[in-house]
Amino acid sequence: MKNKHLLFNILMSVIFFLFILCTSIFIVLLLKPLYSLDLKILKIPETSGYSAEVCKKNYSILIDYNMFWGPKTLNFPDFVMSENGAVHFAEVKRIFVAAEIISIVTAALTAIGFIKSRTIRTYAWIPGGVVLTLAMVGIVGVGCAFFWEKTFVLMHHILFKNDFWLFDPSTDPVINILPDQVFLHLGAAIMAFMVLFMIAGMIVFAVFRKKPAKKA
Repeated sequence: MKNKHLLFNILMSVIFFLFILCTSIFIVLLLKPLYSLDLKILKIPETSGYSAEVCKKNYSILIDYNMFWGPKTLNFPDFVMSENGAVHFAEVKRIFVAAEIISIVTAALTAIGFIKSRTIRTYAWIPGGVVLTLAMVGIVGVGCAFFWEKTFVLMHHILFKNDFWLFDPSTDPVINILPDQVFLHLGAAIMAFMVLFMIAGMIVFAVFRKKPAKKA
């Protein structure tokens, strides 16, 4: 990185990393059909005792609730929900809504930064953001692949200040249609999209770093 553009490249590296992370989360949330695959792979209807239609309907309601445009309250048509369960889902919603908003904001900032880069002739922030993303994918990926249960628990301890995420199936039966493997697969999908964004970023970097600067 050139010294005169060091601060710009560092800032844009972080912005690009956040864009990749949060946009990948956003995309996977929107891909409801992924859960339909898990219904078959994990045989959730058989293990939970609920039909595939009931599982998909309630999962869809949960996903809609976690969108920034979604309803303020969560109501499952087929499951009762405890007070602690409602609190936990509200906490999860705040995390996802924050990710969605960050995705949109950083998308705009990345576009602005890219336009600026064409003027000042520096694109070092692209591989910088890729390195940050690669580090996260590597650490989380290894944890999920080899120490899934411990990683799953650790992530909950990091993200939440209570133990409301420890659902009791008798008071929050929705957990029966959301085995932890569902979250493992969603996490894998998020990391897959992050890898795709990294590849796309490096292709853009390889193409545009060879082009002459665009005059202001």
